[in-house]
Amino acid sequence: MTHPVPWEFSIDVGGTFTDCIARSPDGELRPIKVLSSGVTKGQIEDRQGTNRLVDPLRKHDAPDFWLGYDIRFLDEQGETILASKVAAFHQRLGVIEVTTLLPDSIEPGTRYELSAGEEAPILAIRTALGLRRDQPIPNVNVRLGTTRGTNALLTRRGARTIFVTTKGFADVLLIANQDRPRLFDLDIVKPEPLFADVLEIDERLDSDGRVLRTPNAADVRRQLQSLNRQDSLAICLLHSFANSSHEQLVERIARELGFTEISVSSRLAPLIKIVSRGDTTVMDAYLNPILRDYVGRLKTQWGVGSGEWGALPDSPLPTPHSP
Repeated sequence: MTHPVPWEFSIDVGGTFTDCIARSPDGELRPIKVLSSGVTKGQIEDRQGTNRLVDPLRKHDAPDFWLGYDIRFLDEQGETILASKVAAFHQRLGVIEVTTLLPDSIEPGTRYELSAGEEAPILAIRTALGLRRDQPIPNVNVRLGTTRGTNALLTRRGARTIFVTTKGFADVLLIANQDRPRLFDLDIVKPEPLFADVLEIDERLDSDGRVLRTPNAADVRRQLQSLNRQDSLAICLLHSFANSSHEQLVERIARELGFTEISVSSRLAPLIKIVSRGDTTVMDAYLNPILRDYVGRLKTQWGVGSGEWGALPDSPLPTPHSP
């Protein structure tokens, strides 16, 4: 028995626009472009009666597509004149009927915005399939790329991150590798670190991974208990590329205590140099909660557990599925 091939969506969420390439089960490619805000904008060409507006551009949308959407009418400054809901959508005529009476100030040329509070990828998928907001999305495959991680990094709005490292190496990422792009500058201005604080673990491995000092589990637990469970942990111990047991111990205790966002260097980037390994681990811990929260909102708005989600190569998000 052969199973039908599901729709496939490759979606790139940018700062302004979200681009989507939909591939139908028979191989047809369909490009979709929406605003990354999830809002659809339009302009009234004409009015019919007291609660109907005409926009010829809406003739390209699916029948009844906008039924139940919120609609805002805007003045020249972009301020809301009136907020209402779509009571009916007549696709053949490009007519939107709203639930409230339209004042005289809403006339031809007035701009409006349609929104259901859904993220742009959901809107793009609904647009491609012609599904109303009350219709469930069927089983589809989705590959998602987003600039949200880049934006969070540039604006310094990532998760509050704690750098967990070997005792005596709290400043290893601040010292870094001493690269100086401007060799003769006397006043070296460094960017603020991504991590908010450092937790030092009393442990030590040699470069071959042999144990020189075993961490005391009770001490590690007491140290982690002093932290906020909402903190994101970046665990990067000295020489853990050769022996990951100490990092695994710290991770296990952290999870027992209720920490959910934990990045472990020996699993994420088992590099010999601790600076490179630490920078990568901190970056992962700093951005992963932002991206995970975004994907979580998408899956919640999806409303079902079916479908396959994946990260495009430019996204640092390793879950829920990496191709």
